[in-house]
Amino acid sequence: MIIIKKLLVYGKYIGLFILIELFISFILGLFNLIGVSSYITSLISFLINISLFFTLSFIKGKHTNKKGIICGLINGLILILTLFIITLILFIRHLSYTTLLYYLILLSSSVIGGILGKNTQTKTRT
Repeated sequence: MIIIKKLLVYGKYIGLFILIELFISFILGLFNLIGVSSYITSLISFLINISLFFTLSFIKGKHTNKKGIICGLINGLILILTLFIITLILFIRHLSYTTLLYYLILLSSSVIGGILGKNTQTKTRT
């Protein structure tokens, strides 16, 4: 029962992540169609992904009893695995140093989000 509950919680975050990624891809695709440079759209996508990883881990960190770094690592690894699978299915790319650096930056923003989310929890007094 506990495992199913945890899967549902992470499923909610993964579903939200996929929906936001699809929306961002659609909007940035429209930017490319109207003539915005692909360098600029890639940079916007990168910055949005960093903030998305940070925000989702921050929210998850506020609602956890684990340490913030552990929460951020778990959440970041799950989101990176999801992003990696989507990338493999849609683009069939091979891993390179730049891709690993990209995932490492996303993981570090997720860890920072988890830590800050845990540290900003409101403590209830009894």
